Amino acid sequence: MYPIRSIIVSTALSALLLAGNASAASRAQVDDATAKLAAAAPPMKPVALEKLYAGRTWKWKDGGGFFSADRNQFSAWTRKGAAWSYAEGRWYAAKGGKLCLQALWSSKMERGGAVTCFLHREKDGVIYQKPSLGGSWYVFRHNPVQEGDEALKLVKGDRVSKEAAQLKAIRR
Repeated sequence: MYPIRSIIVSTALSALLLAGNASAASRAQVDDATAKLAAAAPPMKPVALEKLYAGRTWKWKDGGGFFSADRNQFSAWTRKGAAWSYAEGRWYAAKGGKLCLQALWSSKMERGGAVTCFLHREKDGVIYQKPSLGGSWYVFRHNPVQEGDEALKLVKGDRVSKEAAQLKAIRR
């Protein structure tokens, strides 16, 4: 069984995978250019982040996270092979374009709290995102939206609670 921290890191990395770059530019050149564009964009306001995430599920490769509009409750699950975990907590938007998930992650054998935050900037309808601790800026949503945009993985409704409840029942 994976330690809970490994599962959390794996989940976060899975959520941040980007589509491959079809241009001839190197990955470093693309990252540098995106970082410059993000630096020139103002941070998103909390109300804009709430509008973007509330009532939606962020679908990940191995699970997902639901941002409830009701009291900003957050629930998530992830499963990779026999290893699984689920989370219960809350989410909040803050100044500086910061969106944070504060949750208690549980697996069959372990339990641990985690706070994960992402920074958001927007200019001319293009949203840039990066983990608040480390990571690189990337285009979360182009304008107009393009196939492969991470924002397309934000889908309306709760597509998490049923699976999270099943995993919670297994843990008991």
